Amino acid sequence: MRVADQPYGEVSTGELVKRALGDDGAAWEALIDRFAVRVHAVVRSHGLSPHDAQDAEQTVWSNLAEHLSRIRTPESVGPWLATTTQRECGKLRRLARRAPPTDPERLDAADHRSPEAIAMAAERDRLVRRAIASLREPDRTVAVLELEAPRSPAADIAEFAGVEPSAVPAVRRRVRRRLQRLLVEQGYGRGGG
Repeated sequence: MRVADQPYGEVSTGELVKRALGDDGAAWEALIDRFAVRVHAVVRSHGLSPHDAQDAEQTVWSNLAEHLSRIRTPESVGPWLATTTQRECGKLRRLARRAPPTDPERLDAADHRSPEAIAMAAERDRLVRRAIASLREPDRTVAVLELEAPRSPAADIAEFAGVEPSAVPAVRRRVRRRLQRLLVEQGYGRGGG
């Protein structure tokens, strides 16, 4: 079967990039479909407001369209997207800290938890995000995907994190051990939280 005859799901990322650069709209859509869930998972892990999360995703895809021809290794689109998404979310979080908006949807939402439960959940989330942020790549990306898209196939994680598919189980175990150690050091988990 010729590459041109293959369904887009079976085409390598590098080939999709080549086709997208050749003005193949279906290849571009297949490229977005291949990575959309993972980009969304990374964005969600940053705790942005819904509006900022949408802005981050749109900016990431816009950046990909703008820089696609400059990515040295077309097969590296996954790691490129992971890094670009992390940077964009970090930028939006820094901006949000300067002038935090109030989301009108949150004003009307009733939360029936006790103030202590809300505070403990917020502290837990802060500790987990800080622990994940302290990890190096590809561990950080794998941790984010495990948290936000836990049923992601190993092949998808491998492509997005830039590791071999056969290495994903070992990276997952390493990430879990490191996060557990970091959280225990911060006083959370195993008797601390």
